[in-house]
Amino acid sequence: MANGSPMDRASCVQVLEPFQNKFDQCFRDAWSRWQDWLKKLEGSPADVSSRSRANMLYDFITAEAIKQFIEVEHVRVRKERGFLVIYIRDRVAIRFKKFRGRKLRTSGIPTGQARAFQGQMLEFSGEVEPMTHLVAGYLLDSFELDLAKLSITCTLNGEHLWAPIEITPHAGEGGIAIPMPATPGDGPRPVIRSTRKAPAKETSETK
Repeated sequence: MANGSPMDRASCVQVLEPFQNKFDQCFRDAWSRWQDWLKKLEGSPADVSSRSRANMLYDFITAEAIKQFIEVEHVRVRKERGFLVIYIRDRVAIRFKKFRGRKLRTSGIPTGQARAFQGQMLEFSGEVEPMTHLVAGYLLDSFELDLAKLSITCTLNGEHLWAPIEITPHAGEGGIAIPMPATPGDGPRPVIRSTRKAPAKETSETK
C-alpha cells in the first residue's frame, strides 16, 4: 500500500464474506463457458496452448465478474491501467489471476503496475485511503481438465502475507465457506526471503 500496512487475514475475511458466492460463480461460469467454447472448435482441444487458455479464461472470468458485481452495493467495478479491479467497501482492491503450483504464486511479464500491485504500492484513481491489494485466482488440476482450487491471496513482493482464503461451497447450501487457519493469530506472517536471485513475478494482466 502507498501508506500503511495491508489488512490482516481476519479483517479481509470479514470484508469479503458477503461476496464469496459471487467470486465462486465468476470462476465456475467462466470455466463452463470455456468448456462450451472448446466443444465448438474443430480439431483437438490439445491444439489450444495453455497460454491461449489462460487468456481466454481471464476474459471470461472478468466478463462474469462485471455481471456479478456491477450493481452490487458497496462494490465498484473499474478497469485500471488495462486490468479489471473489484473494489469492496474501498478497503480491498481485487484482481483476477491464474495460480501456478500449489504455493499459489503467479507469473508472467512484469510491468510497472504489476510490480506496484504485488508490492502493495499501486494507487488507484479516486482512492481516498490506501487499499489492501488481493488476488482472486484459480488453480487447475494436474491434468488441466478442471478447477482444483479457488482462493484469494495477499502477497508482498511474491511472498504470502497470510494463509490464502479458500473459496469453497458449503455442502448442500450453495453458500461459501472461508476456512480459517488452525494456528492462532491472523496478523501478517514474517516474510521469508528466497535464496533465489529474483522473487516470483506478477503478471500485467492474465496468465
